[in-house]
Amino acid sequence: MAVYDQTYVPWAGTYAPRWRRVAAIVSSDLAQPFRNRWIRLILILTFVIGGGWLILLFFAASAQTMPPMVAGNRLYRDGFFNFPLVPVVLGVLSATVGAPLVARDLRYNALLMYFSRAITRADYVAGKFIALALFMLLATLGPALLLFLGQMGMGSDKLHWSDRLADLGAVTVHSLIVAVPMSAAALAFSSLTRRATVAAILWTSFYFATMIVSEILKRLLHEGWCEMISWTNLTSHLANYVYAPRPAPKPVLDCGWLEPLAILVSVTVLSLAIVWRNIKAVEVRE
Repeated sequence: MAVYDQTYVPWAGTYAPRWRRVAAIVSSDLAQPFRNRWIRLILILTFVIGGGWLILLFFAASAQTMPPMVAGNRLYRDGFFNFPLVPVVLGVLSATVGAPLVARDLRYNALLMYFSRAITRADYVAGKFIALALFMLLATLGPALLLFLGQMGMGSDKLHWSDRLADLGAVTVHSLIVAVPMSAAALAFSSLTRRATVAAILWTSFYFATMIVSEILKRLLHEGWCEMISWTNLTSHLANYVYAPRPAPKPVLDCGWLEPLAILVSVTVLSLAIVWRNIKAVEVRE
């Protein structure tokens, strides 16, 4: 009978840099949604909406009659981001993609595997958040860039290159205003339960409830602060300040930019704190 040496030899390797650990989580979670047919269809729908406005812009440029909706930066601001169907699609998309990110790991006790491989709690939260934010940026910035390039290629607006760059920066910042708080909030709801379906229902219920409650209170009380309850009102009003006034947008809320910025930043920080606390509770319990 052969005798094998089973002496324990400590591992003497070196850990990969922290950014590579985070990148590994991001790449894994970012690839997961594309395996789902329904998520791919919802994502395609955002590009279909952008493509529809691009077709309208093409016919308007051919006829040399530019409707107000496709003139200037209203094409991105009102034509895409504030189009009534887009917030609904983004809410559903953030729920279907974001809900399983933490809930799935809680259900199958995958956190033990993560934290046993030199991945810290900060690495984990950062990886999950960046993965969801990048996916939401694909659904927001992607169609907006399609419209930006189409408008520039057709030459429907005679603008200086500095104005083009300003519009590009505004579109990018608008996408971040939409994607970052939404990603953080969806991740927070995902950390509250082990069931991805329950997390998705909770997040979408909260998201759409802010719009419904805001409208009801506005009709009952006729107060300006009632409109600040709506998630989409906050993001739309804040995003209006990043665009050059060509033409000047109509204010969504009766306030400046500081109030919605403070609310959205607070929601983002609070959401990530909830994720951190729930992950820490599981780590301590195990």
